[in-house]
Amino acid sequence: MNRIRHWTLVILNLKRRWLGLIIGCLLWLAWMLFGVWATVVLVVFASVGFFVGRILEEHQSWKDVVDKLLAERFTDS
Repeated sequence: MNRIRHWTLVILNLKRRWLGLIIGCLLWLAWMLFGVWATVVLVVFASVGFFVGRILEEHQSWKDVVDKLLAERFTDS
């Protein structure tokens, strides 16, 4: 467990351009292994999981999140 925590901290402390490079290489690898559409589905599921986890960590209600999303798009101006 300490190794995982150590490597997570090492990766998160890298400069943003290196993180972008690592993420780009991982996406390329997924694309080559699984194909375009499977990679797109993987990215969509990962994004949804990230946002759901973020909402649950912050103890927000789903109603507040939906209200924030819709309020920006459907405001009278």
